[in-house]
Amino acid sequence: MTALLSAYHPAIRTVDRLVDLARLGLDREAERPFLRDLVDRVANCLDTPFAMIDVLLNDAQVFLAGHGPVPEWIQESGGTPLEWAFCQPLVTERVPRCVADLTVDPLFHDNPLVTIAGVRAYAGAPLVSLSGHVLGGICGLDVKPRVFSRAELVFLQATAAEVVERLEERADRP
Repeated sequence: MTALLSAYHPAIRTVDRLVDLARLGLDREAERPFLRDLVDRVANCLDTPFAMIDVLLNDAQVFLAGHGPVPEWIQESGGTPLEWAFCQPLVTERVPRCVADLTVDPLFHDNPLVTIAGVRAYAGAPLVSLSGHVLGGICGLDVKPRVFSRAELVFLQATAAEVVERLEERADRP
């Protein structure tokens, strides 16, 4: 994971991106029930037991909404260390991506979410703000290796745009 951290942390830690997260109020813990139907839709359409919307802060991945039985130790903290975030590559790649089997993926095979929590497959799309910054991602996660289709990635990308639309429309609210 060291290569991943050195490759992605500079993009994640840019001041402009972090200011954009603050502008949207994503730098603080809050209930976001307006996102719940989107993670449910992702889990249903991708047929995955888990779906998440997350943002990447300076040193942590924070979950905005989730579907599925998230382990208690993750629920209590509201997120994970940044280096555990499967959506880190989205910040620089800026396109949907999937990993059919995380146990053999060179970036994430030793990730505790894989080795302890049993996550095996990932499909995610970037959340790109109106300012052009990748805030985090929306993803489906499975406990068995699997291939995600092009249509599923297109669906994720469309849903990511809907997430950003909902976040942006609430940016000016107190």
